[in-house]
Amino acid sequence: MVKMYINLKHGKWVGICGELGADTTLTERFVRMGIDELSVSPSMVLGVRSKICEME
Repeated sequence: MVKMYINLKHGKWVGICGELGADTTLTERFVRMGIDELSVSPSMVLGVRSKICEME
């Protein structure tokens, strides 16, 4: 469903927030799908950032 919205965004910003955005098991998938922003609580920023930096 998320991928469907990304494909139909027509130049609009798409972001994921809350617990779903902070789920590091999904971070790489969200980035590769084209999510523009992951909004997470301050305590989760470093974990999500580390996961993104690990991506090739």
